[in-house]
Amino acid sequence: MIWRAFATAAVLLTAGAAQAQTIVTRSGEHKGFTRLVMRLPADADWSLTQSGTVATINIDAPEAVFDTSRVFNLIPRTRLQSLAQNGPGQPLRLQLACSCTVSSYLQKNGYLVVDIRDGGKHSAKPQFNAASSVLPLTPQMPQSGYRFGFSQTAATDARLALELAAANAVSGDNGKAAPSQETQVQAGAGSVSAVENELLSQINGLTLPLDGRHDIAVVQEAEPFDEAVLEERPVSIPETSLMIDLKDSERAAAVDLSEQRLLQQISRAANQGLVIVSEEHPSVEEDTVGLDPFGAADRPLNPLDHISVTSAIDRETGLIAALAADRGEESHCLKSRDLAVHTWGEEGPFADQLAPLRSALVQEFDDVNPANVYALVRLYLYFSFGAEARSIKALLPPEQQSSSEAALLDTMAVLMDGIDLPVNHVLSSQQGCDSDSALWGVLADGEVKRSANTDAIQQAFSKLPAHLRVHLGPRVSKMFAEAGNHHVAEAILRAVDRTGVEDVPEINLAEAAIAELEGDSERMAEELTSEVVERTGNAPTALIELVALSVKERKAISPDVPDLIASYELESRETELGAELRFALVSAMALMGQFHESFTELESVTERDGPAARAAALEPLMLLLAERADDVTFLQHSLMFAELATPAEAAPVAEQVARRLLELGFAQQAQDLLTKLALEPENESRRLLMAEAALELEKPHRALVELMGLEGSAANKMRAQALWRNGEYSRAGEYLLGEDETGAAARGFWHSEDLEAIEAIDERAEIRFGSVASVTTQIGETAQDPVGLAPLAHARALVESSEGTRGGIADLLNQIEAGLDKPEEDQ
Repeated sequence: MIWRAFATAAVLLTAGAAQAQTIVTRSGEHKGFTRLVMRLPADADWSLTQSGTVATINIDAPEAVFDTSRVFNLIPRTRLQSLAQNGPGQPLRLQLACSCTVSSYLQKNGYLVVDIRDGGKHSAKPQFNAASSVLPLTPQMPQSGYRFGFSQTAATDARLALELAAANAVSGDNGKAAPSQETQVQAGAGSVSAVENELLSQINGLTLPLDGRHDIAVVQEAEPFDEAVLEERPVSIPETSLMIDLKDSERAAAVDLSEQRLLQQISRAANQGLVIVSEEHPSVEEDTVGLDPFGAADRPLNPLDHISVTSAIDRETGLIAALAADRGEESHCLKSRDLAVHTWGEEGPFADQLAPLRSALVQEFDDVNPANVYALVRLYLYFSFGAEARSIKALLPPEQQSSSEAALLDTMAVLMDGIDLPVNHVLSSQQGCDSDSALWGVLADGEVKRSANTDAIQQAFSKLPAHLRVHLGPRVSKMFAEAGNHHVAEAILRAVDRTGVEDVPEINLAEAAIAELEGDSERMAEELTSEVVERTGNAPTALIELVALSVKERKAISPDVPDLIASYELESRETELGAELRFALVSAMALMGQFHESFTELESVTERDGPAARAAALEPLMLLLAERADDVTFLQHSLMFAELATPAEAAPVAEQVARRLLELGFAQQAQDLLTKLALEPENESRRLLMAEAALELEKPHRALVELMGLEGSAANKMRAQALWRNGEYSRAGEYLLGEDETGAAARGFWHSEDLEAIEAIDERAEIRFGSVASVTTQIGETAQDPVGLAPLAHARALVESSEGTRGGIADLLNQIEAGLDKPEEDQ
């Protein structure tokens, strides 16, 4: 009766909760599978079965209606062809368009997730609601690498079912059980309720979702239940065995969740090379299923599931957040078959291949055939027609415009036309892959990264038809040359030469890049000049690189180069190329010595391209001005520059301009220019210039402050000058003596009356200042007053001392050269 009451109450609660409810079905397209997500009614049971290409979803909700109106807005019909429900409460039938496997799992927040995956064998067993399954918590259950998570309700049902089965078995073996302190459950033939039958059926065929989310799998088979046993005698169950420690279950589940996430992070760090996993003491059995470092099996479904977060290490090592469906595979790498351009066309005439596809493009009732659209797009890409391929792709139905296949073809079409892609694109992180996607990843990124798989890139390039090797080869070779990979760059060009095509676009630019890598500036200039002379579409780019090379090498350019750049700039004025040409025009005019015209063009750069472009163009202009302009032209522009330049404009050229200003005697302007760099990192040469400017401005103390902490000959000599002007001759002499300036050091010691220091200097200095010091010493001794003499003798001694002093002074004046009172640097 107790069981019957429980069953009645459960039925009433379920019936009371049943109400009309719309189940909105959402969809998403992923690599290798299509996903459907729907929010189920609260506590509703569900099941999923598959038979061939038909899958059926049953929901235990009589008035549930599936809203599938927006399913095909985001996914193509490549895996799921259609889905329909006959009426409220009826199953949802999925008609598949492929030999796919349908799997499902229920998230803790009530979302049912259905995945339609490519390939595999579908399960013959139905899939049920995880909440209605019970888990045999027996110690004999073999351990595995999987961890099984379940709710408190499931744990309660599982333990109750096991205790009921165990008590029944004990009762059958031992006869009548003692009723003392035990709960008596009478289970006669007429009292076997629906709840009991459900429990018995679960015990006989126990099912369980792996990891709490995967398909249902049979875990254990129990012996058939004999109802006659319940008819003969009561079943006694100890009260203590029915007590469930839910807190322990919660703690165990929390520890299990933390353990799995920790293992995922360790595995991810191992893939990135940050840690090394020791294999001396493995923590799991050999047959344990490894964790996916990017897995999401233990995470609930939420709106952020489709957001991928990667680090700089992930991008450099070619890793990207992968879905749990692709465990054990490099899921971020595109397959070679998806990029097999060499199979998208034939060597026959283009018109003969184009006509059949265009005629079959539109079906009856003016419906576009998507398969023919894709085929026509691929044909255009085979013949390197990027713009045409994109225009044909626009004919696809709206629901297929944003598919992964369409996005990939659109990206390849952009690359065919040589257009730069944004940072995020469908070919990101492909350079390290061992497939044809490595080549297209290089073209999409616009550079060769350190993680690039050069072997895969060369193999993919060799598969291309001859006309695509000619079209893309120079571009790829130039990228490798810029990356410093000389051998691959030349190998790509040799592959282009083997096609036998004579006029190869961009070939001169690629060879110029290789020459630059080899340090052969003469050959580089010849290749760039050849490209300019041929007047190809790459002539403006060649002109820009030729001017940059001339500025770097300080070489002259042809007089007609500025006019040629100006003409190309007029054609491309509103493009990025136009901005680069204006920059080159400023430098070209400066190379020609046309500084006034160059500054006029600089104003045009400022108006059209902004302050950042002005600062970039000013660097070569001011460097050439400081090196080549006459004094008047230099002062005309540099004085204004010293006053008006911003720190960003002054930083690259301040030292060169300040040096020439100091040479011309404009110390204040030089100091003002250098002061603009006060917030820049310390620079020894800039501090020496600041000290020199301070000395010119008669600020020796400021010069000493600038020289604090600096070492070297130049700093010591400048420090000696500052000390000399500050009147500290002895210290100045010490610094000069340390720099082998013995003459200047001796003069400093003489000014400081340190005659002993002069005597310690070598003989070369003694020739000049030794006699001076000796005469000075004799004068001092002769000029002393006589002591202890009679008046007449004292007078006679004074006269002799006066005569000796007068003679000593005459000798001193004869030995001192003209201009001795000034330092040697000032003579």
